[in-house]
Amino acid sequence: MAGILLILLRVVLIVLLAVLVLALLLLTVRTGVEAAGVNGDITIDLRYGIVRIPLYPPPHRKKREEKPPPPAAEKPPAPKKKGLNLREIELEQAIDLLFTLLGEASDSLRISKLRVRVLFGTDDAAKTGLYLGYFSTLCGMVTPFLENTFEMKDYHVSADADFDAEHTEWAFTVFCSIRPLRLALILLRHGKKLYRMYKNLTKKEEAIENE
Repeated sequence: MAGILLILLRVVLIVLLAVLVLALLLLTVRTGVEAAGVNGDITIDLRYGIVRIPLYPPPHRKKREEKPPPPAAEKPPAPKKKGLNLREIELEQAIDLLFTLLGEASDSLRISKLRVRVLFGTDDAAKTGLYLGYFSTLCGMVTPFLENTFEMKDYHVSADADFDAEHTEWAFTVFCSIRPLRLALILLRHGKKLYRMYKNLTKKEEAIENE
């Protein structure tokens, strides 16, 4: 009987050791977020090793049933506005939360790629130049902070103005990664705020699409 108990104890210890080793190996794999956007169309994916999980837009949106065509007598609906209306987001709240997250992750966050391109255009040439000046000033303040705080590998920001255009065009791509344990601690602190902001974004996009 004692021999059987000893064998069982060894098996349990081996299993626990294997689980511990596996957990340590998983913790060494960096968790990354990859985001890209062009003129309002934004995609955000969570990456863990070779695994990619789409976060935004939500996966279920790709399987939405098509609405039946309206009757011929009815006036055809106006074209829907695509993408995300950034003016509808609580920018002040989002920026404040962003800087809070960056500050807490500064010791372990790695920004592998950050590329931004903005071409300002409005119906007022003076306003266009003013926006370009504001953006250039913001870049002058943020760039040193990013370069001195994080490990930056691929960083490029360009901005220009088209005084003949009536709309601003922009595009960005960013990939950053962090250790899973550090990410878990940050999510525990700010998970509710992030989820609430995520739900607000999805609700507002639905409202825009149904206009």
